[in-house]
Amino acid sequence: MLKQITRNSTYAFLIMLITNVMTANAEQGFQFEGKAYAIDSDTLLYSEHHQYLSPFIHKVEYKEPDGTVFARKTVNYTQSFYSPDFELQNDRNGELIRTERQNKKIILKYQENSQSDTEKDKLSPHPTLIIDAGFDHYITQNWTPLINGKSLTIDYLIPSMGDYYELTLKQVDCKNDENYCFSISASSFFIRIFSQELKLTYAKFAQSSQPDIYRLAQFQGRTNISDADGNYQDAIIHYSY
Repeated sequence: MLKQITRNSTYAFLIMLITNVMTANAEQGFQFEGKAYAIDSDTLLYSEHHQYLSPFIHKVEYKEPDGTVFARKTVNYTQSFYSPDFELQNDRNGELIRTERQNKKIILKYQENSQSDTEKDKLSPHPTLIIDAGFDHYITQNWTPLINGKSLTIDYLIPSMGDYYELTLKQVDCKNDENYCFSISASSFFIRIFSQELKLTYAKFAQSSQPDIYRLAQFQGRTNISDADGNYQDAIIHYSY
């Protein structure tokens, strides 16, 4: 099914995979938060509040600067860690995204805003198909080749377009030599026209009883959370654990 490609929709879902890159294999009760600031100022745009109810259920609340919850998301890894079921509801504009496995197919439902119709698509799962926060598990499983300089490609689902597109992930230089930085961009020139390169910074977090691990410390680029008008903002998101 062909979709109209818009700058906002492509940005939004190329970025969604980044702002959901968190700690794979998290234990029950694991919590962390992210604060999104405007790139050109210290203005707080919103905050993300993450909690694992179990190793398979990941919930997120998005809050306005005044603390009001305006969006909620649930990610369910029971069927797959790379292509999980998930649902996102954004009350700012009524955007709704839902994926669910049924009869060996992935059923996608997407509603752009509260005034628009719900679009439905059906996809066949395959080993390189990545959905939403499944990207974190992909990074975890491919950490060694990534930090050794190998560029990797995936098929990432872009719900607003009802299809998946090839993205390239590679390591880039960091200001802090103790961190690891990666860029992500669309592999296709056609999609690249509508998107921009994004940057992820991973930092080492020491734990008293376990080996040091790296977690996403900062994201820079266009966010996946829209305002009331459906516009997406450039931001720097700082994560704390």
